Amino acid sequence: MKFKFFAILLLGSALVSNAQGYKDGIEYFKVGKIDNAKELLDKNLNDPTTVKAEAYCYLGHIEAAKGNKAAAKEYYNKGVAADAQNPFNYIALGALDLKAGDAKAAEEQFKMAQKVDKKNASVYAAIARAYYEADPVAYAKELGKNIEKARKTNKQDPDVYILEGDMKAAEKDYGGAAGQYELAFTFDPTNEEAYVKYANTYFHVNPQMATAKLEELLVKTPNSALAQRELAEKYYELDLGSQAAEQYGKYIQNPNHFKQDEIRYAQLLFFGGKYDQSFELAKSIRSAIPAGDKDNFFMCRMQLYNKVALEQWAEAETYGAELFAMNIPGMQYTSKDFVDYATALKNVGKTAESVAQYEKAVEYNPNNIDLIRDLVDVYEQNENYVKAAEYYQKIVDSPECKANDLYLMSTKYFNVAATAKDDEALKQSSLEGARKYAALANEKVPGNYRIVQQQAKIENLAGNMPEAVKYYNETLAILDAKENSKVDYKEVYIGIYANLARMAFESDDKAGARDIYMKWLDVDPENAALRDYVEKMKVD
Repeated sequence: MKFKFFAILLLGSALVSNAQGYKDGIEYFKVGKIDNAKELLDKNLNDPTTVKAEAYCYLGHIEAAKGNKAAAKEYYNKGVAADAQNPFNYIALGALDLKAGDAKAAEEQFKMAQKVDKKNASVYAAIARAYYEADPVAYAKELGKNIEKARKTNKQDPDVYILEGDMKAAEKDYGGAAGQYELAFTFDPTNEEAYVKYANTYFHVNPQMATAKLEELLVKTPNSALAQRELAEKYYELDLGSQAAEQYGKYIQNPNHFKQDEIRYAQLLFFGGKYDQSFELAKSIRSAIPAGDKDNFFMCRMQLYNKVALEQWAEAETYGAELFAMNIPGMQYTSKDFVDYATALKNVGKTAESVAQYEKAVEYNPNNIDLIRDLVDVYEQNENYVKAAEYYQKIVDSPECKANDLYLMSTKYFNVAATAKDDEALKQSSLEGARKYAALANEKVPGNYRIVQQQAKIENLAGNMPEAVKYYNETLAILDAKENSKVDYKEVYIGIYANLARMAFESDDKAGARDIYMKWLDVDPENAALRDYVEKMKVD
């Protein structure tokens, strides 16, 4: 699926029909997302389609939830002024009175609400909730009485079932809570609060069923920002990356989406392999926010990651440099930041700078064995065998060390010894290290031709010819026991025979060398130059 990000960002008011305006804010509040709710209610407050009394009521609920009672009361009074026939602002004022310990004043407010709308079951459910949230024990009688009134008024009203679901959820009776929420959306098939609370309550019991309910809700309420977002989040939590990305793509076209969701979407696109699209969205997000914003940091990171994934190294280097030049409080780098920047630097020919970034990556995550392996590879590519051995020792010393790591540790020390030049002490100590780890590997995996061949190479480099010959012959014996070995391991045989022949000549054993060459020809019969050489050999 291809998303045209600039078109998405420019659609603006053309997409108003793809949202529920202030009602999305109300739904966000009902499911406990009060910051999101406030953003949407404030954003849509002056829209001509907004019912002000209702919007003011929920803005008051948000302030009350934050403990700002004076601000809450001000909003509720604005709601009453906007529509004196709306019962819920009176109930909200009564709830404030209850929490202040003035039950008599609360009763007066509740009576006012019933006076203007006494045949509405939701009114009694709201009054019951006010008593429950004030003190369910002290007001148990009033709570029960109003729940009963709600049922008598309309036994199919969803609000009373949602209240009972919330009460059960508070007692950690999640099965019972899910059952009440299910009753609510059975009676009200488009009730977003009931569906979302059911999904959130039941997700850890049966995530597939919980997610299916959100899919069902979205079919019924396709313009709901809450339904769109919650379904995208559930896909994300289930590691359904492509479905999460597709759903986020639809959701961020809703004008009631949030900036942080665009950031999540950019990340999902990256992890879904849509690097160009992820990069463009990150670029667009950055263009609309201040340089010191933390989201600028996150999106610069995504630009680096995407350019590395696209192997556009020069641009990746630019974004890497930009990312590490940022000084935004609270932002922390990850080992991947260093690795990706190092990769970019390596590919533009800045080898020394690249190594320095890999080292920082390991400093940030010293227990990441895969990362250490990457650093070792970089050192070897740059022929810094001493550092490669030093870091590979960390792998060998870790609990994750395997037999193959012992073998590879031997090869690292062998490389140091082979390139030690005039440093005889370094050469000898490295040869000892190579011997030690080859022997340990051989104990773990006896009869492995690679390990025994490694032991031969070590003694060959050390100038210890009798030991080298012994290990080379052991290697040949292991290979000879394998089926079809002289075809499958032809190059290994040739390498060993070349070394054995050389050592025979160095010992002035021409007859022995000729015998070795004949064995070589047995596995390499098309080697005319060697055959000609052997035929002309003079053996005393």
